[in-house]
Parts: sequence; structure tokens; C-alpha cells
Amino acid sequence: MSFEKMKDLKGVHERSCMMIYHFSPKEMQAIQSVSRLTGIRDIITIEANQLETTVKDILDNHMQQGEDLGVNEKVIVFNNMPSSKVNLFIDGLKKMRMARPLIAVVTEYSINWTFKELAENLSEERAVLRNGNSTAH
Repeated sequence: MSFEKMKDLKGVHERSCMMIYHFSPKEMQAIQSVSRLTGIRDIITIEANQLETTVKDILDNHMQQGEDLGVNEKVIVFNNMPSSKVNLFIDGLKKMRMARPLIAVVTEYSINWTFKELAENLSEERAVLRNGNSTAH
């Protein structure tokens, strides 16, 4: 995965939404409150048995049911969302004192990944950054 300025990213799918995974009911309420305040209306909740669905299929409402793959990371993925809204949303989560989840924006590469691959990649990147190492993808 590459690091790019969010304002330079062009939408690869027309749906303007946020995909979320692995949040408790209390955290879901906080996310919904912050999303209303920031003008994010379309929220797609991913279940553990839907992780093998590609991001593109999720955006096209073609969710696949499979076995429970149980990735234990909280994940938020934005698609076709202005960077100003993404930043306001992240600031809103901080104000709600929610632990920072893994956050990404759909790119031309990640749109073809399964949601599980995306979550695992983000988790690996977080670990690498915390340890001060580098990695090649």
C-alpha cells in the first residue's frame, strides 16, 4: 500500500460511503453520531462472514456470505469521500474518546482486494509503523 495525500486521490467508484467492521453497539452509536455531524450518510457495516467479499462488490451491494473469518481489528474504509469530511470524522472520533481504528481510503488497487486482505494489510502497516521498520508491498 502506498501513502498518498488524501486530497490527491481520485474516486475509483462513484459511491460516496464509509465501510465499517468490528465495532461494538456502543461504538456504532458514536460512529453514527459523528457521521451525521460530518454529513456522511452512507455507512456499510461488514460482518465477519462477509470478509471474503471484494471492496468493489461491497460498493456494488453484492455481499458474499462465507465462513466467519474473525479479523480482530476495527476498520473504517472511506470511498469517494472529500478529505475534509474524512478529517472531520476522524477528529469527531477523537472527541468521542474512541480508540483509533485502522483507517483507509479505497484506491485503484485496494478496490479489487477482499475486505479481509485490506484489513490485514492495514494491520501489518500499523505494526510496521509502530516498530519503526519499513516494508515493501
